[in-house]
Amino acid sequence: MRGLPQSLFGRLLLFLTGGLVLAQLLSAAILLQDRDQSLYHAIGGYVAQRIVAIVNLLDTLEPQERQRLVTALDLPPTRISLDLPWEDRIEPDERYHTTLFRALLKRQMGPDRPFQLEVNDELPPPPPPAERPSWLNPNEAPPPRDWSNRSPPRWRRHAMMMGLRNFVVQVRLGDGATVTFQQVLPEEVIAWPTRLLLILLVLLVSVAILAALAVRTLTRPLAVLADAAADLGRDIRHPPLAETGPLEVRRAAHAFNTMQERLIRYIEDRNRMLAALSHDLKTPITRLRLRAELLDDAPLQEKFLSDLDDMQRMAQASLDFLRSGEDNEPIAAVDINALLESLQEDAEDTGYEVSIVGAVSQPLRCRPLALKRCLTNLVDNALKYGQRAAITVADAPTRLTILIRDEGPGIPAAELDRVFEPFYRLESSRSRDTGGTGLGLSIARNIAHAHGGELKLHNHPQSGLEAVLELPR
Repeated sequence: MRGLPQSLFGRLLLFLTGGLVLAQLLSAAILLQDRDQSLYHAIGGYVAQRIVAIVNLLDTLEPQERQRLVTALDLPPTRISLDLPWEDRIEPDERYHTTLFRALLKRQMGPDRPFQLEVNDELPPPPPPAERPSWLNPNEAPPPRDWSNRSPPRWRRHAMMMGLRNFVVQVRLGDGATVTFQQVLPEEVIAWPTRLLLILLVLLVSVAILAALAVRTLTRPLAVLADAAADLGRDIRHPPLAETGPLEVRRAAHAFNTMQERLIRYIEDRNRMLAALSHDLKTPITRLRLRAELLDDAPLQEKFLSDLDDMQRMAQASLDFLRSGEDNEPIAAVDINALLESLQEDAEDTGYEVSIVGAVSQPLRCRPLALKRCLTNLVDNALKYGQRAAITVADAPTRLTILIRDEGPGIPAAELDRVFEPFYRLESSRSRDTGGTGLGLSIARNIAHAHGGELKLHNHPQSGLEAVLELPR
């Protein structure tokens, strides 16, 4: 999937942290909802008791005394008014907070006291105390209030953004008058619980760090196993893995070490077989060559010697192919620039032209003789079938790329992979006269693989064949 980390550590860490964040968000939402309901239970009960107490007191007073009392009590966060008309609500509000507050009021006032309730953040807020200085005069009637076009003050706008509730209650007094209460829950009570959110954040960060450490501990053995497998291709006698850790890790390390031991035994057995085969082949060929020298018929003698030369060349090429994947040669730091220049001088001494573009910034750790044989085979192929060779070097911190291009006819696209097969020859371009046995590219690719690299062939868009040798650093 696109967007996902490529490593197992990154994916596990992403899934774990994503699950933790989701769980924390759901937990915070549930906690905040429970806190919100608890606050409305507590604050709603207090507001209902205060409203009922004021209503019962106003029922016992004359209109002028009522106005004085309302003027004295009309202070934030509870605003009281006697001049707003009774407006029947058409659609009942069945939200949780409205139902809760209506039940609290009805319990406090009793079933015979008519009242109506609205809980809405979008209700117009009451004017602040600074806008009603004339109300403080008990002999002057309060001016009529028009809240329809009033914009909310800053503190009220901020409270609305925080989701604070605006309670508006209208109650009928005993003589038919209407008293209106508007209650805004204080911001410091309904605001986000910073301490609770901080605790959740600390818990999330702590668990995420522990999850990262646990994932790193579990995935590190896989990284060690992958590195050991990559090193095994370059050095079969690499030190075995430590069989420690959890059971599954110990079993994987033991299986890897067992595989390495079997490979070493196989290579040693093959080396002994190659040594015996080389001796057994060279001895009869040498005897046949000596006997051919004793022939009196010159044309027949020439045919015998030619066939023996072919046999010796094919036997030597086969042995070289079988030895090409061996790693007995010690690894050393090699100056690739000097190696390529020596190949260039050898080619020029035989009348061929070889050009080199680019340079290697630092020595490459490899098996010198094997790598020289690989490059020699590639350059020889380019000179035999393309008359000249152009070498391009591209050095990177993690990989060295050597491109060898000729100016020959190239190879059909369907044959680009088959030419690496042992003894496979393109009849249109190779013959015994050229000395080809069909093993040069196979040997070169085996040497590249033994170094942990790769060898590929491409037809150049203009002309010729390109051999691309990539070696890791």
